[in-house]
Amino acid sequence: DGFVAVAVPDSGQYTVRLNEKSFPDGVTFAKDAPTELKPIVLGQNDRPVIFRLTDAEQSTVSGPTTFERVASLLASGLRFGLVIALAAVGLSLIFGTTGLTNFAHGELLTFGAMATWYLNSNNGGLGLPLIIAAVGGVAVSAVFGASFDVAVYRPLRRRGMPIISQMVVSIGLALATRYFFAVIFGSNTKQFSQYAAQPPSIDLGPVALRPKDVVIIIVAFLALIAVGLFLQRSRLGTAIRAVSDNPSLAIASGINDNRVILLVWAFAGALGGLAGVMLGATEGVNWNMGQHVLLVMFAAVLLGGLGTTFGAMVGGIFVGVVSDLSTFWLDSDLKIVVALATLVLVLLVKPTGVFGVRVRKA
Repeated sequence: DGFVAVAVPDSGQYTVRLNEKSFPDGVTFAKDAPTELKPIVLGQNDRPVIFRLTDAEQSTVSGPTTFERVASLLASGLRFGLVIALAAVGLSLIFGTTGLTNFAHGELLTFGAMATWYLNSNNGGLGLPLIIAAVGGVAVSAVFGASFDVAVYRPLRRRGMPIISQMVVSIGLALATRYFFAVIFGSNTKQFSQYAAQPPSIDLGPVALRPKDVVIIIVAFLALIAVGLFLQRSRLGTAIRAVSDNPSLAIASGINDNRVILLVWAFAGALGGLAGVMLGATEGVNWNMGQHVLLVMFAAVLLGGLGTTFGAMVGGIFVGVVSDLSTFWLDSDLKIVVALATLVLVLLVKPTGVFGVRVRKA
């Protein structure tokens, strides 16, 4: 179908050449078109490479139309946005229940992806099927998230440390954890043992998607629905919302706030781990992958409104779609800049975010 996907080991500049002998009869490179390209690949991003070809009559062989390109970018943006939404929900829940802006949240994504890689890899890992490895990776990510609260933040809360100081602690925790990951995992981007390179073989009208992209979109969408139902209809979800809305009243009502906060950290770890597995499946696993999307997660939470779970979901999807769609006009390296610029514009109009509620001071 003309599409080839190749996994590369790390960031850097690569040379891509086409073997003209493999072309169909009468097809050759277009006049003055390059026969090799040297794209720069940043470890967390797909890098499309397109060669211009002509047929025997020297008419340019048709590529994707503008509509097809836009539709493809919308689909990839939806996939990216759903993954960011998953991670942003956990970030929003932590802020809602504790008031903490967790700068170490990206490391929850990285840990989930790394744990899954070790369980899945045939080269230095256990060699488990990716689906089973992903379940294990999400589970240990939940434990990892809970350990943040037990070992770090709960003792700080008991000592009455101000939130701003806890935020500074989270920055230090992020740096220490990130470079510990670099030591044990290495600096190279690694791929899962299955589904690393897939051509876009599923045609959905003007959009051709890889099978793993379809799976990620479906799983992420269902996971977000499950999270929403859990928070709205379960007893624990009600307790989480109570602690988030009014901690003092929740405690007076008999809710154990420390237990709720611990479960929120575990929940955030699981969601972050799942998001990390999805990013790893599409873009590779790297010791710094969570840091690369941390600002996007913050943008999603702020755009939707601090402390609002639904806002984090909508904000994540919106940021993902806008950032990917911007690559139709701009270089792909600038898509995060576009997402942050969009955030600034929205906050200038509505400082509390789209779904945020203005709090009046007495």
